[in-house]
Amino acid sequence: MQFIDTHIHLQDYKQKCATDIIEEMSKFGVQKLLCVSATEEDWEKVAILAQNNPQKIIPAFGLHPWYLDKRSKNWEKGLAEMLQKFPQALVGECGLDKLKNPEQEPQREVFIKQMELAKKFRRPLLIHAVKSFDWLGELWKKMPPKFVLHSFGGSAEQAKIAIKYGAYFSFSGGLLKSKKTLSALSEIPDDKILLETDGPYQSHVKGKESGMEELLQILQMIAEVKQEDIEKLSEQIYQNSLEFIKPW
Repeated sequence: MQFIDTHIHLQDYKQKCATDIIEEMSKFGVQKLLCVSATEEDWEKVAILAQNNPQKIIPAFGLHPWYLDKRSKNWEKGLAEMLQKFPQALVGECGLDKLKNPEQEPQREVFIKQMELAKKFRRPLLIHAVKSFDWLGELWKKMPPKFVLHSFGGSAEQAKIAIKYGAYFSFSGGLLKSKKTLSALSEIPDDKILLETDGPYQSHVKGKESGMEELLQILQMIAEVKQEDIEKLSEQIYQNSLEFIKPW
């Protein structure tokens, strides 16, 4: 089976180094890693990883809602420049997080600007949405043609709404054991499912950094819940990933 880890923060690992993780990819059947940024400081680190491993690493540049107080005055111009420099890059991780910050602004403003850049440069968008589904409201209609709800942990009803607007859903080990999330799987079409580690975060093993070995475990759980052949589902998800990461 082949995998693409559609959300990993290689620059954030402490127990392993990024070089070792990249070297181990083939051991777990992983063909590509989508290396995601959260701050402007991340952008150059992610860029270097992508430049040094062009066949294996796809970069994503964005501003995570947790770290907006770190953004520079010229962040929007800087992000546009990174997207121009890396025509294969995605936009993100960006989004809204009511759990971390109950105030919509500046989260909403910064998120909308990143949505607009994704559409301008025709790039897929990686969305972080925590306890903020009600904030999305009219934003659904402004989404780019390709966007993913990263590490989806929502309900079946929330999944139904997102599906109407063409959402992809990626699943990580940390949230897939949630009964609410498992019930949502029955509503999500196979051609909209992606896999991720969100490494080094969201491991289902306490105190351990998540790794690529968890992708197979996540796949097994999805196949079991959906009562589908794992080989067939694996190929479908791999093709989904290839389709999703492409600019349109």
